[in-house]
Amino acid sequence: MKTHIFIATTQGLVAVQNITPIDDEDISSVVSVNGTSTTANISGSYHNFVKKGVGIIHQMFGACSYRVDISARIDQGNSWQVAMYLAHLAQSKGLLGNGDVTQGDTVICATGEVNTSNLQVLAVSEVALKFKLAQTQLEQWKQLGAKVHFLVPQANQSEVEKNHYCLLISDLEQAATVLPDITQNQPSPSVKSKRLVSANSRYIIACLLIMLMMTIFFGLYSFTSTESSKHQSVAENSNISKVASVQKTHLVAVYKQDKTCAQTSSQNITLRNQTFADLALKQLCELYLQTPLSQLQILLVAQDAYTVLPLKKKLLGWQIPLPKNRLSNRRYYLVSLAKALNKEKIEQLRLYRETMPRPDMLTGKAMTDWLDTQEVEFTIYSHKLVIE
Repeated sequence: MKTHIFIATTQGLVAVQNITPIDDEDISSVVSVNGTSTTANISGSYHNFVKKGVGIIHQMFGACSYRVDISARIDQGNSWQVAMYLAHLAQSKGLLGNGDVTQGDTVICATGEVNTSNLQVLAVSEVALKFKLAQTQLEQWKQLGAKVHFLVPQANQSEVEKNHYCLLISDLEQAATVLPDITQNQPSPSVKSKRLVSANSRYIIACLLIMLMMTIFFGLYSFTSTESSKHQSVAENSNISKVASVQKTHLVAVYKQDKTCAQTSSQNITLRNQTFADLALKQLCELYLQTPLSQLQILLVAQDAYTVLPLKKKLLGWQIPLPKNRLSNRRYYLVSLAKALNKEKIEQLRLYRETMPRPDMLTGKAMTDWLDTQEVEFTIYSHKLVIE
């Protein structure tokens, strides 16, 4: 079940369709219309709403900047702020829908400005009109079987008649309580599991447990021996020869000799268990991945953002771009391919990546599962650039 967030405006309801973390201070946050390059006029205000210092989104949800896709233009005012906060909160919990409501979903429509100092919800104008324009759609969603809420600032109470849709809120903490509890649908323990068993049943269960433990013990011993043999011959079983790859694949880190990159020194960073040692970002001038000639493409897939980037090959190897003005560590995977993926396949990988509710849900196994469907030879390396 998804939670769909709508901004109540004087032109009707506007859905928050998607939120993508960018996490680069050099890139401003932006509000895009229907996933296109058309930006809403509130983009500048939204950037300030995100920005650390004057805004709240960066501080609460981590990334330096974001791209938000909405279903229609919003050209002025700040009454979108409560809804935008709720959309970020829903995204962080893996709940955010795209505005296409189905049975059992939750719909939250909201209007209200936020005091970014104390998180109070401030009064806004035209609340009665916004509710009137939304009412027909609210009733349709209700009939569909969705849970529907319309959030209104407490200070605007006199402008809306009492009804079963409107909820009055005075701060963001109250607004957040409207989101579904992601644990509420988890099954409760079975009543049967709580009943006492007879003495004979306990005896039988004890015997079974002893047999099970013995089976597990000997099974683990056999499994460990088998896995040890597997790891020794991993090159024969992987999609590409990883023994050759480990021997020849390494990072080339170009370091500052002083406070600038006018004078540099380089160092090879070798692999250990398919992972490169962490590097301090502020000391680096450039970073490259060197691979055997058989590797025709390297993809960088960020673990902390929705980034899928084909690397460019330079004299020192495949150049890894260094993020600027980072406030948190950069974790990423490097996918080494013996056969290059075309643009369509790379876009499919990006879309697969974006289906994950949070960027940090990406794992090496998830990458492997997707790459296995592409019938390509690959190796996955992991690395972290550290903010000190």
